[in-house]
Amino acid sequence: MTILTFPTLDSTNQYLKEHAQTLDHFTVVRARHQTAGRGQFLRTWQSNPDENILVSFLLKTIRDPLTVKQIEAMVMDACVSFFSQFGLNADIKLPNDIYIQGKKVAGMLIETKRQADVFDYVIVGIGVNINQTSFLDLPHATSLAILTQRTYLIDDIFAQFLKACSPLKAF
Repeated sequence: MTILTFPTLDSTNQYLKEHAQTLDHFTVVRARHQTAGRGQFLRTWQSNPDENILVSFLLKTIRDPLTVKQIEAMVMDACVSFFSQFGLNADIKLPNDIYIQGKKVAGMLIETKRQADVFDYVIVGIGVNINQTSFLDLPHATSLAILTQRTYLIDDIFAQFLKACSPLKAF
């Protein structure tokens, strides 16, 4: 696994889309800040610098379209497992969000490029609110810090999150 970390990117998914041909399978791209993070349906993903997990995984060996649904389910389960480490009960809100106590704490965006019956890539982008405590115009957002009344070291939390997502390596 290759992990590329950037201080700022427009979007971790966008970076992988632009460099997918030259990067290896299971390259992980992380940004400490995104200037154009997005979710499904072109929604924006707001994140303060150095306060959250902003990460995308590049998968290049996917052949079966049903595998994308398996990946989606695995990532959602990994997020639920990650939050359970902190004594939090997370709920999956389909198609791609994680909620705790009725508020969104994480989201996922899967993007693919496919030719005929073969995927060139599957990119799994995930945003997890960790230390951010103010969400402009997002009354239904929360973070790990708000929920636990603690502040976390982002690099340590990122390592824990990667461990929770390790089943992705099987794809």
